[in-house]
This record gives sequence, C-alpha cells and structure tokens, in this order.
Amino acid sequence: MQQSNANARHLLLIAGRWAVLLCLFCIPINKPGPSIFIFMALLFSAMAERAEERFRVAIRQPVVIGALVWLTVLALSACYAPGPFPWSSLNTGIILLYPLVVATLLENSAWRTRGMMAFGVAASFVLLISWCQFFGLLPEPDVATKFPAYNYTVFKDYTQQGMDFLVLAAMAASFAMTATIRRRKMALWSVAIIALVNVVFLLQSRTSYLIVAPLLLFWVWRLIGGRAAGWGRIGICALALMACGAAALMAPRVQERLFQAQQDVREYADKREATSMGIRLELWQRTLPIIASAPLFGHGLGQWDHEFEAATKDFPNYDEFRMHHPHQESLLILSEQGVVGYAIFVTLLILLARHIRRLSPPQHDFYASLLLIFVTASLANCLWPDFSHRHVFVMLLACIPLAARNPEYTRLQVRAA
Repeated sequence: MQQSNANARHLLLIAGRWAVLLCLFCIPINKPGPSIFIFMALLFSAMAERAEERFRVAIRQPVVIGALVWLTVLALSACYAPGPFPWSSLNTGIILLYPLVVATLLENSAWRTRGMMAFGVAASFVLLISWCQFFGLLPEPDVATKFPAYNYTVFKDYTQQGMDFLVLAAMAASFAMTATIRRRKMALWSVAIIALVNVVFLLQSRTSYLIVAPLLLFWVWRLIGGRAAGWGRIGICALALMACGAAALMAPRVQERLFQAQQDVREYADKREATSMGIRLELWQRTLPIIASAPLFGHGLGQWDHEFEAATKDFPNYDEFRMHHPHQESLLILSEQGVVGYAIFVTLLILLARHIRRLSPPQHDFYASLLLIFVTASLANCLWPDFSHRHVFVMLLACIPLAARNPEYTRLQVRAA
C-alpha cells in the first residue's frame, strides 16, 4: 500500500511537469489554456512527492525571488491606492507566482529546456499557418478584410504574433549556434530566418519593427564573435546589415506602415486625430502630470486609468483617446508605483541581466534576446496589462537555468533526472 502511494505521488510529479509544458505550449495559441494548465500544475505539485523539499529549493531561486519581490511591490501599492481595493489589477499580478510553481516541478535543465521547446513548437505551428495563409493554402481571418494590418495573423493580433515570432527566431538562432549536427543547425537557422522574414515582410506590427533593429544588432554581434571580432568581420557584417535594412525599407508593406506612422503623427499634430501614434503621444503627454502629482510612491496599483479619466473627463470629443493604460511600461510604473517602485523594477531587470550573463549558450543568447525584446517593446506598449505578453515573458523566464554551484540544487538535479 505504501509503495502504491509512493508510485502515485511520483506519477503526479510527472503529470505536473507535463502540465507546465502544456501551459507553455498554449501561450501562442489559446488564452484559457495557460491558466487551466498552470492551475493543474499547482495541484499536482502540491500532492506529488517531495513537495516540501521542492518548495524549499524553489523559493530560493533567483527568478522566483525577483517575481515575489515585484508582487510584493504591487501588493503594497494596492494597499495605499484610493477607493475600493483594486482586486482586478492585483489579479494580473498572480502570474508572478507562476515561476514558483514551475520551479517546484521543472527541477533540472532538461525539463526546463523542454519547457522552452514547448513554446517553440507552438510558435512554429502558428508560423506555419501564417505562411500557409500567405500562399493561399488557408483562409485569412475575417478581420483582415476590413483591417489589412491583420493579414496573415492566426490566433492573436499582429503585435502579439509578431513578438511571439521574434521570440521563436531568437530561440531557434540560440540553439543553432550550439548545434553540432549540420542538418539540425541548418533547420534551426531556417526557422529563425523564416520567422524574421514573416515579421518584417508579412506582418505589419510597428512594435515588432521597433524590436527588429536592436535584436539584429545583438545577433550580428554574436555571429561575428562578440568582443573578439576583428574589424574586417565587423565591416562585412555591417554592410550585410545595411543591405538587409535597405531591402526591408523597400518592401511595400513596410513602407506602408512607416508612412502610416508619419501620417499618424501629422494628423495628430494638425487635427488632433486619434490615430495609433496620436493616441500614444496624447497618453504620454497626459501621463507626465499624473507622475508629477505623486512622484515618490505613485498613486497606487490600478490608478493610472482613474487619474487619466479624472484629468480628461470634461474634454469634448475625447472618447477615442480613452485607453486603460499609457502604452508605455515605464510611464505606467512611475504613475502607479512612483520613483521608488520604478527603481526596484529597474534593479530587478539589472539583476536579471547579470544572471543571464552567467548562463552558458544556448540559454545565454536566448534569454539575452528575450530581455532585449521585452525591454524594447515596452518603449511603445504596456506589456504587463496584456495577457499574452506577460505570459510569454514570465513563463519563459520561469524556465531559465539555475546555478549548478548550489549543492542542494545539484542534489535535486540528480534526483529529478
């Protein structure tokens, strides 16, 4: 009986690991799936073998600590927010508990790599469907007939899909750098290039265009050897990069989106039109006084929307400018958690970057790319309020490798293998 119970608890541990993998697989495809499978993972982890030992090790892992610190900041800012307690805003912070759940289940590097691969397989599936739409093998979504920017999108909007594809490209390139089998290396590089071409020439996400330039610069730097690169190799790669940039700028869809951005700014400046860029400029401008009125600790969690509505409630013909966040991550944090909260946030990013520097390839290259993607994207969007964006970032960070120099972690690696 005791042996049967032990076997059942071991099977629950395996089921919990697969639930985490299914959570990561569902992120590029389905919105309810990640929440369902992470809840299943939590239940399985709590009932599985070695629960106390796994939790004790997981709670000391760097990403888990960072996530819990930021969750604490959000909870404290919710406490001093005026009015009713902002439960709806704090609910989005529940995802910061996910790395703890993942850490209790994916105890070794092999399982964490499988977690990354689960996301990569799903994103590759979406990429295949997008190219099938381009070649006319599959129908496009109905929204594409009214809004051309939604051409070749599948399960999400073009910004979410574009960022998923850039993450996929970075993942494929990272593993291609260390692949020893030529066929596998070529296949991975092909996936990276196909994903990048899809983002640049098929999708029309200007946020993705913003990310592509620094991401390409990082990968050119990695390909030429980093700090050990010679001037000749740097020059050749610079010319190749300029040629690729010129080709991209000549593409009709890219030109159309860039021209639209210029027209958006002009229409906003001249006519106060609520264009895509005009809305962002208006929100950024209106957020600065909100920050100035409570600079130290901010107005509290979920209060940007309330403060923005209060400041603009008497403005006529203003409904098209009314959004629920300022479309810029730093401005959102500064307005709700203040300079103190923002300093903690930046410190956590710096500590994350230092942890990534200590990783070995391919994880080093992938997580450096992931951090670059989300920091760059946050310049023109608020990623935290978006379900897809925050799940991609947090769940992939939860799969980051750990420092093997921790003796207790090393022992768990052996036991979990």
